[in-house]
Amino acid sequence: MSWIASTWNFIVQTILQELVVVFFGVLFALTFQRMWDRIRYDHWKVEIRQGGATVLNKKISSGKAKAILDVPEDMGVFLKGLISPFAWLNCDLMDEGPALGLLNIDRRARRIVIDLDKNPPEDSPTEQEKDK
Repeated sequence: MSWIASTWNFIVQTILQELVVVFFGVLFALTFQRMWDRIRYDHWKVEIRQGGATVLNKKISSGKAKAILDVPEDMGVFLKGLISPFAWLNCDLMDEGPALGLLNIDRRARRIVIDLDKNPPEDSPTEQEKDK
């Protein structure tokens, strides 16, 4: 029976050691990942300009910056939500915005600038829309 007790003792000790190693490994990995995300995505700002003046200058959290910078579709939705109180966009912000100068993403300065003065004018209504 002593070999059963020693085997059982060995199994329990091994499992406990592995649990401790896994716990501290995960804790270290999560801490390192959060630190890396802060270094990479912290201090981003969105600036909305209209009429030559800044109407909004907002800091973005590192978590939100990571989400919108990694997925361009999310960035468009987020930025349109910020713009909506100030103006109606007459073009696609993510596709046409950079070419028009409406959207400027400066990764080095960690700044997203939206110049609403470069928003193209609203299209004139078509004949069908006039008849309605």
